[in-house]
Amino acid sequence: MKPTVILLMGSRDLTEPGVVAGTLADIAFNIAEGPVIVRHGACPGANSADQNASDWINSIGNRHGVLEDPMPADWDNCAPSCPPPDGHRRIKRPGDTAHPGLLPDYCPGAGPRRNAAMVAKQPRPEYGIAFPEPGQPNYGTRNCTRLAEAAGIPVKQITP
Repeated sequence: MKPTVILLMGSRDLTEPGVVAGTLADIAFNIAEGPVIVRHGACPGANSADQNASDWINSIGNRHGVLEDPMPADWDNCAPSCPPPDGHRRIKRPGDTAHPGLLPDYCPGAGPRRNAAMVAKQPRPEYGIAFPEPGQPNYGTRNCTRLAEAAGIPVKQITP
């Protein structure tokens, strides 16, 4: 049976991160007709939508046919199309956990590049689930939502 691929996108700082696991459980156990693959951006953090999805998937193991397809951004490396490094790369602030990598700076285009790759990767997502945090800019979530919708992938917004 063909797996259902879900494109998950969401805030790094959800005030109610439990909504992610609840939504995925509902889809996996009540809606999907077969295995489920959750493709996400692997953004770390206790309140990150991606981390909460990963934690839930790993907690249930393979018992229920739910797998994850994490696609972390490569914050350390620029793409050939990036402008010259002088003035392009951003310095990480002390304690920055949103841009993991080995270097003290990061490429600001890494997140959007990763989002485009998540949308384009085969098998193609059947739909997306977005978890924006109300009152926050949600730049990455909005970017990935726009890319998914432009590719014809329907996106459902879930807010607490």
